[in-house]
Amino acid sequence: MKTLKYIFLVCTLILISSLSCEVLDEKIISGVTVDTHYGTPEGFEDAVNAAYQGLRYFYGQEDPCEITVFGTDEYTNGGHGGAHAINKYEAGLNAESESFWNPWQYLYRSINTCNAVVGRAPDAKIPDARKNVFLGEVRFLRAHYYYLLVELFGPVHLTLEETIGVETEANRTPEDQIYDAIIEDLQFAINNLPLTQTEFGRITKPAAQHHLALVYLTRAYKSYAKPDDFSNAATLAMEVINNSGHILLDDYQQIYNIADANGKLSHTNEKNKEIIFSVQYDINPLLNPMGNETHLYFRPWYEVYDKGGLVRGLGHGYGRPWIRFRPTAWLLENFRPIDVDARFLKSFQIVWYFNSTSGLPAGANLGDTCIWITDENLDQAKFNALQARLPYANIFSWNINDIDESWSLWRSNLSVTNNNINIFPSPWKIDDNLRSSLNEQEGSRDFIVFRLGETYLLAAEAMLGRDGNANNAVQYINTIRRRAAFDGKEPQMEVTANDVDLDFILDEWSRECFGEQSRWLDLKRTGKLLNRVKAYNPDAAPNIKEYHLLRPIPANQITRCINTYQQNPGY
Repeated sequence: MKTLKYIFLVCTLILISSLSCEVLDEKIISGVTVDTHYGTPEGFEDAVNAAYQGLRYFYGQEDPCEITVFGTDEYTNGGHGGAHAINKYEAGLNAESESFWNPWQYLYRSINTCNAVVGRAPDAKIPDARKNVFLGEVRFLRAHYYYLLVELFGPVHLTLEETIGVETEANRTPEDQIYDAIIEDLQFAINNLPLTQTEFGRITKPAAQHHLALVYLTRAYKSYAKPDDFSNAATLAMEVINNSGHILLDDYQQIYNIADANGKLSHTNEKNKEIIFSVQYDINPLLNPMGNETHLYFRPWYEVYDKGGLVRGLGHGYGRPWIRFRPTAWLLENFRPIDVDARFLKSFQIVWYFNSTSGLPAGANLGDTCIWITDENLDQAKFNALQARLPYANIFSWNINDIDESWSLWRSNLSVTNNNINIFPSPWKIDDNLRSSLNEQEGSRDFIVFRLGETYLLAAEAMLGRDGNANNAVQYINTIRRRAAFDGKEPQMEVTANDVDLDFILDEWSRECFGEQSRWLDLKRTGKLLNRVKAYNPDAAPNIKEYHLLRPIPANQITRCINTYQQNPGY
């Protein structure tokens, strides 16, 4: 699969990827005999591979991260750069923002690539069985791209035919019709894809089943829901859990660990048995023109919080900080008790050690603690004890007596200073030490979109909606929670059906999958976005309104249409 994603460089000369109403920057390229190339087995596979490229435009890039991570109960803005208005639901969250335009245009270009493959498939000289597998992959991708569009923007233009040349009209197709098209594509994928593929990263039947379960679950909350949506979602999720061949890893941390069994940095572990669907990247920068950049966005500005002795590097936990996404108080508190639930300590870096002799404080050595973040509510005695144990450390504590406070009060001398928005726990799951240079932006870590741990939670949520109680759902939640426990503390992690409601399931989703470009969509799906943002994201709470449940239609889309393409209410 590591070769699959580079074929797009060839296919850009072959596929016409125009966007409805886009009239300024598209041109038809006729230097390659398109019909002839499509008709060959190699050409058809090239076109299929090109359809995957849209995943890399969405997952791991800054603009799509801003509209899926920001403005939720999990993440608020750091202090350096980034689209703070999107997090805070301020005036800058508008139709002119590239944070919405860029995902919009790339998703539609990717859809047109998929449409081209589907439309030209009858002429491809390739055995039908192999062709249908390829079509299953492409129709999964088309469904996925449309799912993202309709959930972010609401009714959008639906076309299932290739666009060749310039189109200047578009219409907003009702959401229920878009969902019908998504479901039809995913059902075709399920019926034609194998359980496994020889190239890791290609779409499989379990990936399509998981996705269709998510689609049914999402529709189940809508006004045009079908009576069996919750039931269908639960059935599909259980099929993946029981019959896909995917398994839960014993150790939660190993899902994201890119070191091999001997501790050597490697991408080998990114092919583990829990992963159902992931976006592929590569360590070779020549083959990685749009790498996974999340290693930048979730990292604090650790390198400036000492007078010396701490610098950025390629070592584990010392990457390049862009300080975009800062965890809310709620996200960190959601892991308590952290001596029972191992996911906090296995998810976050909270200590930075001196790694440079330049400016090293007198008496300190390389490897001594430079920054220490604690969850303790420090009084003078506790602070003095920590300072005695860590004499050269800058000590920070999040002291949360009121969840509505800005996420934490940082202390370095027990006098509360301004709430520090640049230092915060950094998630290990984004660490990328295999970059070619210190400041390289294009990371090579794969981006996990679906994994079996999520399927368990998907099943639990669907069963709760289907049954009206958690009697069946609780076993799937407890399976995830037992895996998350420190050894010997599994019984303390178990919950009963009476403990489980929709908010509890969302809490568990966050503990398992925080910061993975799905939280805004999860909260919107369940109707919890407004309530939970108001409760847990004090930077966003004053401004979020009902109309924010849809993102603004990009202005470029509206102005480039000769007919009227309506904006979403409120923008």
